[in-house]
Amino acid sequence: MNPQIVATALPPLDRRLDILILILAKFYLLADFTNGFLLYQLGQSYGFSAAYKSLLLCLMAASCALNIGRQFAWLPLLVVLLLSGPLVSFYQSAQQAGFSADVGMVLKLLAPLLALWYGFGLCQRDPQLARQSLHQLVWFSFLLIVVNLLLGRLGFGLSAYLPSDYFPDQQLGSKGFFKATNELSALLLVFSAYLFSYYWARHKGVFALVVVLALFCSSTLLTKTGNAGVLILALLVPLLQQRERWIQHRRLLLWLAGLAAGMLLSVLLLLPWLLPVLPLSQKLQMVLQQQGLIGLILSNRDLFVAENWFFVERHFPQWQQLIGVGNTGLQLYSSKPLAEIDLADLFIWFGLPGLAVYLLWFGGIIALSRRCWRAQPVGVASGLLLLNLLLLLVSALAGHVVTSGMLWIPWGLLNGCAVLWCQQDVPEPANATK
Repeated sequence: MNPQIVATALPPLDRRLDILILILAKFYLLADFTNGFLLYQLGQSYGFSAAYKSLLLCLMAASCALNIGRQFAWLPLLVVLLLSGPLVSFYQSAQQAGFSADVGMVLKLLAPLLALWYGFGLCQRDPQLARQSLHQLVWFSFLLIVVNLLLGRLGFGLSAYLPSDYFPDQQLGSKGFFKATNELSALLLVFSAYLFSYYWARHKGVFALVVVLALFCSSTLLTKTGNAGVLILALLVPLLQQRERWIQHRRLLLWLAGLAAGMLLSVLLLLPWLLPVLPLSQKLQMVLQQQGLIGLILSNRDLFVAENWFFVERHFPQWQQLIGVGNTGLQLYSSKPLAEIDLADLFIWFGLPGLAVYLLWFGGIIALSRRCWRAQPVGVASGLLLLNLLLLLVSALAGHVVTSGMLWIPWGLLNGCAVLWCQQDVPEPANATK
């Protein structure tokens, strides 16, 4: 066969690379599930999930390098800037394991940005492929979470919380075969935000079904992030999609907002009497008595932050505090270098560069999703705006968002494809209910 004919019959390199990336992305959560299953059954995961995501990250980087051009050079420059502080600590202590953790954390921090760049480029090349692939990714991953947590309810997999003296039930909640309960809760919000906003304008019956399934998942995980986040999305997505109607009743909305704030304040004041009837009541009451309301909201993470910052101030000069000490330096003194509050962890590990990346990331995606929502309130843009605001709140209070290895693929792609959500791709609300 003539090689020229074979070459012309094949799709362009960009197209083949996109198809490979999107196939791998579609099943990425299955890799996490398999990793957890191997760990549960054999006691060892063999790094399957890490290898899978590393391959996907490299392929996205290759695609961005081919299509973005010189702008892609900012990514390795950001890596060097973020690792400047940990490199100093590594030179001082020669802690190779700690520096490896710093490199991994930097890759996790920049992975959503890389996925956003890739998604944006894909929308320029083939918006229809981007739309279809994202929809399939979300549905497949969401159903996998549902099946996994159904298995958890049936007694398979791991409990959501580690055994503790404060837990009357040692198998309280379940995360199935996934490893991280909090990351899975945040990931549930990503998929719920998309599906709620997508189906509210198209099919109310599917919307109701997805809400029920999401509430089943959040109640199985038993996390504040999952339960509160799913309820907020289910209530506010329809409201945001009716912007043209409720904007005419601003006074009524302000009154309702004040009423909601009063009810929330009342719940907080009555919390000591409500705790005995809530899940985790013994632990929650103990935390409330010892650390107060802030400790209860932050699940004592504020103590880890305060302890880590004490070590940083005591053992490192001010100039090094500004560029970060990394896990490389902090693990010499702290038993828990990762306090699990993203903003604090990034500042302690990577200093002002880490803080700047955090603020620019959330500022950028919130501004982008808000602009898309104003252009097209009926559709995915409403869910994306709420999602980014919720994840900012979760990141500030509980972590496991920008430092998560599970969120970056769907979260980055959804924001990268924001141009699609600015377009009129859904029926008008009046037609959608027919």
